[in-house]
This record gives sequence, C-alpha cells and structure tokens, in this order.
Amino acid sequence: MIRTADNRFPFSIGHVAKVTGVAVSTLRSWESQGLLSPYKSDSGHRSYGETHIERVRRIDRMRRVDGQSLSAIRRLLDSEDEAAAPAAAGEDETAVIAFNHLGARVRSLRQEAGLSLRELSERTEIAPSHLSMFERGVAFLSPARLNAIAEVFGRTLAELLGGTKGRDFPVVRRGQGRIVGSFGPGVTIEQLTVSQRLMDAEVWTIDPDRESDGFYAHEGEELIYVLEGSLELALADRDAEALNPGDGAYFNSRIAHRWRNTGTVPAKVLWINTDSDRLSAMTFEKSDRRLGLGAGIGAGIGEGALSVELPDGARTFRVIETHTEGHPTHILIEPLEGLDADSVAAKARQFAERYDALRPLLLHEPRGHSGAFGLVPVASSAADFGAFFIASYGYPGFCGHAVMGYTAALRALGRLAGRSRFTMELPDGIVTVHAGTEDDSDAIALEMPPAIVAEQSCTVALDNGTVEAAIVLCGGCYALIDADAAGLSLTAAHIDPLLAAGETIRTRLNAALPRRRGTRPNVESVLFHSTAEDGTVLQFLAIDRQKFDRSPGVAGLACLLALRCAAGSARPGGRLEAVSLFGGRLAGEISTVTHGTGGAVAVTTRITGRAHLKAIATLIQEAGDPLGSGFLR
Repeated sequence: MIRTADNRFPFSIGHVAKVTGVAVSTLRSWESQGLLSPYKSDSGHRSYGETHIERVRRIDRMRRVDGQSLSAIRRLLDSEDEAAAPAAAGEDETAVIAFNHLGARVRSLRQEAGLSLRELSERTEIAPSHLSMFERGVAFLSPARLNAIAEVFGRTLAELLGGTKGRDFPVVRRGQGRIVGSFGPGVTIEQLTVSQRLMDAEVWTIDPDRESDGFYAHEGEELIYVLEGSLELALADRDAEALNPGDGAYFNSRIAHRWRNTGTVPAKVLWINTDSDRLSAMTFEKSDRRLGLGAGIGAGIGEGALSVELPDGARTFRVIETHTEGHPTHILIEPLEGLDADSVAAKARQFAERYDALRPLLLHEPRGHSGAFGLVPVASSAADFGAFFIASYGYPGFCGHAVMGYTAALRALGRLAGRSRFTMELPDGIVTVHAGTEDDSDAIALEMPPAIVAEQSCTVALDNGTVEAAIVLCGGCYALIDADAAGLSLTAAHIDPLLAAGETIRTRLNAALPRRRGTRPNVESVLFHSTAEDGTVLQFLAIDRQKFDRSPGVAGLACLLALRCAAGSARPGGRLEAVSLFGGRLAGEISTVTHGTGGAVAVTTRITGRAHLKAIATLIQEAGDPLGSGFLR
C-alpha cells in the first residue's frame, strides 16, 4: 500500500477494528502477510487512515463474500499498487495526508474565489501560516474554525467536509458509514448520510479533552444524543450542561454553541443537523423519485400514504401561491443557478435566456391560465429583497399586486424578522413596502413609483361612436376610460364585452397616438372605472382580449389618482377606495404632486391592500408529457 506522506494517521488499530468489525489480531495477521502497511512511529505505535479502513473492508469482503484466499487477495492488491505507483511517483513529496484532503479542497475554493491566504485569514481570524499548513495537509483546524471557512464560501460545515454517496438501500450497517478525520487526532466522524437529504446524520467519537475550540454557529437546527461517555455542551445564552448516555439536546444552530469532552473516556455521540436552506435546494430527482406528502390522515385516498412515486426523468419545482384582492401570484421558490448579475433587471434577462421554459410551466394551462402571474425572488445588493415578474406575455417591469403577494409570503416564512418597513429592488427600480399599517397589522402598503399623466384627454373612435381616454404611465402605459361616460356596464357578467372594448381601444390608441421625439406611447392595458355615490370607484383592468386583472389594479388606482390631481379634483392627502368586479378592495392615498413643463403632472401615491396565502405546491413536469410546458387557449 502506497503512503502519501510520512505523517501519523488519525486512527488507532482499535478504532479500525471497531468500525470494520475485523478483530485486532486479524489486522495484525494481515499486516504480517503484507496486506496492510500502517504508519509506525519510532516507538512502534501503529496509526491508520481512511484508505487503510477502505482496504480492510475490501479484504474482508473478498475473503468472506468472494471466498478468495489471502494469498490471492495479496497478489491482486500488489498488482493494483504497482499499477498506481507510476502515477504517484511524480507527485509533490508534500502531498496531502490521505485522510485529510480537506486542505486541498479549501485551497481550490479559495483560488476560485480569487482570495489570497491573507484575505481568507482576515475573514476567518486564522493565522495565514496556519492556513497554509492546513492547505498543504500538515495541520488541522478545529470545528469552529472550519465552520468559519465554510461560511466564507457559502457552504455548511457538512458540505465542506464532503457528503456521503447515494445508496440503493436506506439501511447503514454498523461501522459502514463514511469516516472523516478532518478535525485531527481525537475526533472522528462516521457519516451515516450527509448532504443527501434534509438531515445530516453522523456518529462522532470524541476523545477526552478534545473540544470545538470555541463557539460557532451556522444555519439549521441540530439534535445531539449521547451514546457513550459524556459531553459538555454550552449555548451562548445558557450555562454549560453535561450530557451523559441517554441525554440529548435540540437547538437552533444559529445560536452560538461549543462542546468539550470533560470525561475520562471517549464520548460517542449521534449528531443530526438539518439545513433549512437545503430544503429549498433539494430536487427529488437527485435523491429518489418519491415526492413527500406529509402525514396521511383521514379516510381519504391519501390515508397512510406519505409520498407518491414520480416517473423516471420527472422534474419538480416548488412554489408558494398567493392572491392579492383576487389576482394570483405564483412565487417560484426553487433555487436556480446562474442568476448572478449585478441588478435585478439583469437577473431577469438571465432568467429569460436560460429558464424561459419555466414560465409557461408555472403560469399556463393546465395549471394556470392566460392571466396568471408569477414572481421570482432573487438577491439584491441595493435593497433588502429583490424580485422580478413573469407573465404569459413576457417580463413586466413592475406589478404591485405581486409585490404584495411576495410580502405575504416573506412574512409567513419569517423572513421579515419583525420589520414593518423594507425595500425591494424590481426591474423598474426600488420600492418601499410597509408590512402592516396603523389601522391594520395585516395590510400591505406600497410607496408607488410616480404616475405620470401623458394625456388628460384624447378621443378614440369606436364602431358605434367615440370615447374619451386618458393616458397615464406607472410602471406601464394605461388608458383610463370612464365606463359610465362610455356607456359600459362594469359587472362580472359583462367581462367579455369589456375585454372586447378594451382590445379595440388599446389597438386604435396605439395606432393613433402622436409620436414624441421619435417614440410613441404603447398602451399596454385599459382601465375602466366608475364612481359610486359614496365615492368608491369600481375598477376593471383589461390587459388584452383574454387577460384581465382579478384585483382592482394597484397601478391602475395610482394612475386614476394621478389623473384626478391633473384635473384639479384631488391633492396631496386625498384618498380613494377601489373595488373590483369580484369584491377585492384597495385604498390609495396621494403623497406628492409635481407639475412640470407643458402641463405634465407626476404623482406619487401609497396603495394599500391585503394578500393571502393560497397554497404551497410542487409542480411536476414528466419527461413524456407532451403538454408538460403548458399551453394557452
């Protein structure tokens, strides 16, 4: 067996016997027959590494399962060693110790990130000289320091150490887990399953006086259960506790914690970590084809069924579904790689280039409909949160009802951390959101971008006469039509005639509006409005011949308030309540009015409404589904 460096390995012969089930006497016999070559110190003390353990398991399997003789096994292993020797001969003589490839992995991550040793040292408070020795495999780092390194590269400690490989059978026999010795002599980890599912399960063996080297924290939650010996555990907000066999602890991993074996014998501990971030990154096709349903309760078809089996090649995508005063928002919470541009607008373009096929899957029939709307959360360097929008017709730059829906989801997920005010970067800019108002803690208010009145009145010719329209810009370009003056009925029973009228108005306005400085306003939607006797406004927003807003229209209400300011019938502080054809309600308040040259008017408003959770869903796309990407009628 080829040794990679003349250094002591971390495992004793007793440990090797324990994890492999091969007696110490047998291990010594195999050594005398040339099957094993452990490291021996000057005093004759044997030590073993991970590769030794794998070799012992292989020899044991070849002897018991395959029935081969020890002499035949030795000849086979010797021939393999000879074949491997030429490749190893040219390697650096300071090669990494076989059990500690972690240093090389950290060096690779550091170089990929463009960090120098000194820069990594400054971020982790680990001496550059110690980091250098660690990367060369001649020094160890404690769990607390390894955790600090993992955080720099956006990884968990388990991910840094490396996970187990998938198995066809869920049972892990005693001593058959993957052994990790990256914390140095005195601490070994047998990984039962790591970085495969939501839970990382390990068995730690910690020698007396070994410790974590201070407090550390990370994402997730963890469970500790002492099997043998004792372990002292301290949380940042509590006194240290001694855990003995049968004792356990369960806590949020974001609470700083440390541990130490204060006993006289090794402590063996079952250690389970759950990473909440991994839950949103898991894809079922990478683990198995079973999709969890939760507990099967009741007498229905799902009684006792905790999962469904997906066909080969099926893909899954998780969403949170909300509605804002009637209109839905499908929020894609499946993490997507490659959305790493500097701005949210640029990330939306990356999505369009790489993931546009997800848009019809998420929004079109048979799952959705032509008017369905989606939102993709992304990180923002300019605001507290970032998001862009997807629709059946493309990528809008702004959508008020979707921002409210996303706010409801953030609140339910605990992402607001008690904040009642935050900012959100959208493709069209940054908006301020209020989660709760003085009168209603569940309300959501948006400080809207300016609504600009481009035309207070222009005439549109229809087949049976003419109507007057106003053109107002607020994230998009809207034509505002007084339904009463146009002789149109704003009721749910008249949606089809309203859509037809809206399509005609939109088309003829876009053909007739005058060019300005080489450009022409492009009317995207038509807002029909009618004022009741109590001053409440009934609103219906027609997007095209088939699409309409189920809510009163967040941007539409801002446009109507701006038009009233331009007409002189409203001023800052004025309020207006809007109702949809289905009963959804929004309230608007005028914040500022700015009069520009040529009669231009820009109005900022605050629109308040409510958004509600409707579902947490996992969308399934089967490989053989001819309509898996959706369709529109």
